[in-house]
Amino acid sequence: MKTAVVVDSTTKLRKDFHTDIEIYTIPVRVFINDEELEDSDDITDKILEAIEKGEKVETSLPRVDVVEKTFHELHKKYDAVYVLSISSLLSGTYNLFYTIANKYENVFVFDSKSVSIQNTYVLERMLKDIELGKKIEEDDIISYRDDSLFLIAVFDVTQLQKSGRIGKITSVLGKMLHVKPILTIARNGEVQLVQKAIGIKKVKEVIKEKAEEFVEKTRKKERGIRIYAAVGKEEYKDFIYEVAQLYDVKPYFVDIGPAVTTHVGKEGFGILLGLDF
Repeated sequence: MKTAVVVDSTTKLRKDFHTDIEIYTIPVRVFINDEELEDSDDITDKILEAIEKGEKVETSLPRVDVVEKTFHELHKKYDAVYVLSISSLLSGTYNLFYTIANKYENVFVFDSKSVSIQNTYVLERMLKDIELGKKIEEDDIISYRDDSLFLIAVFDVTQLQKSGRIGKITSVLGKMLHVKPILTIARNGEVQLVQKAIGIKKVKEVIKEKAEEFVEKTRKKERGIRIYAAVGKEEYKDFIYEVAQLYDVKPYFVDIGPAVTTHVGKEGFGILLGLDF
């Protein structure tokens, strides 16, 4: 069966990942002071510069005409088109994809209920199973996601507060700038506070504890562990390697991407532990 996969541009593949499945990316839109830019790697520096200056930076849904054209062309070319979207509780992208895909019997849209490197992990699991001839269903997406632990360390919540992506968490943190939140994406797709930590040292301790808890729970499955990470600054890589060494694995680093940078800035990192496949 000839199959293609579509993702929005917040989902980044590893540069060294290889697959025979065709992957198409639909860009979300990024605005700096109301100037529209298309989400691509060459605008990251512009976004960071705008954030530093305190300028207005935000994202918006992909263009409707781009989604319509992409789905229309792909439905004729492939037997099945699988579309993986960012969490519907973090963006309206899923609803846009789903509405347009309803016109076509062979275009299937899945709500990842996550974002960033957890979507990377889910996507790679999808691609592996498609290559093995599997027909992907909603339960598979849930299963892939449940096989992973995604933690986000945010050292400056300014951008998250501006974007409204942390909702109730904002009131929990208040103006305590020394408090560093450790976040995750809950099973329903919402941003969730895992724990508050005082200082970066405590952040690292908590992440190591949560990682060990996850690994202990998965030992009975007798499968190895993979680690993915996205870092705002190169200096955070040392800690990722430190965690990876605990489980004798080499971490995979994935670009944060302009759209996600818009909401989290560069003061922090994300780490994912997932079952090997």
